[in-house]
Amino acid sequence: MSATRRALLALPALLAARPAWAAWPERPVRLFVGFPPGGPTDFIARAVAPGLQAAWGQPVVIENRGGANATIATEAVARSAPDGYTLLLAANNHVMNPPLYAKLPYDPIGDFAPVHSIAASPNVLWCGTQQPFRSVADLVAAAKAQPGAVSFATTGIGGNGHYGGEMLQRALGIQLTHVPYKGTAPAMQDVVAGLVPVTVGTLVGTIGGFRNGQIRPLAVLSPQRAPELPEVPTLAELGHPLVDTGVWYGLLAPAGTPTPLVRRMAEDMAALLKTREVQDRLASQASVVLALGPEEFARRIRADLGAWATVAREADMKAE
Repeated sequence: MSATRRALLALPALLAARPAWAAWPERPVRLFVGFPPGGPTDFIARAVAPGLQAAWGQPVVIENRGGANATIATEAVARSAPDGYTLLLAANNHVMNPPLYAKLPYDPIGDFAPVHSIAASPNVLWCGTQQPFRSVADLVAAAKAQPGAVSFATTGIGGNGHYGGEMLQRALGIQLTHVPYKGTAPAMQDVVAGLVPVTVGTLVGTIGGFRNGQIRPLAVLSPQRAPELPEVPTLAELGHPLVDTGVWYGLLAPAGTPTPLVRRMAEDMAALLKTREVQDRLASQASVVLALGPEEFARRIRADLGAWATVAREADMKAE
């Protein structure tokens, strides 16, 4: 028997022995987002999806499954087959949710394989332009004059803004009343309209309001000033304890996804984040590249989970 004929006869067996992920992707990849279209997390997903689609040669279909602070989408991905065809665009609510719920339908660590982080954006303390607050000192004076009389809006109980607001009160030594909303848009609308005095929100979700003069920034809640708001100080610069409540975004796969496939996706994401097109797209919404590979991203997730659990416990934060 010729060598060619032997090779042809052996081909079916070789193909059968090939790992299932070796030809990935052979069909569209679903990218779950735990929030409605138009929000910061959705924006990040849409910023990277075209580049991933080009790299993978298959459509990357964004599926918005909002609700329950992203736990619905997160559970859907956790229960999916670990074959690289169902992924989660997670924000750091992934590590903020566990301390709030007596029981989640998934393990934020054990049920996921971190692939690669994508971007980060700081939080900003801000108010509507009709408010009398021109500085953090003005807010502190008003809050101390009538403890609890000044309220702050957030996108919901246990969200990034809620955690930021709790940390802010401790740093400033004041008492504010929490007013939770269901999403970024309604919270922003009421603060802009003057119905709620102040809020803590991500810069990526509010940059448009700053640019058109609808809202007034009071302080950046990060170690450094934001390039988009160079005149706005950090709390530390104002003599208060450092409050760093910035949000990060990253790609997660279901646990059990083959390591070579995770590394393939991570390498493609890392290459994409080096492109000027994606960097400019992120910068347009006040976000910067945060490039952490699978191991670094996993360590960040574990560290943040412990840190936010401490904040939730001290503030007695519970989901409704």
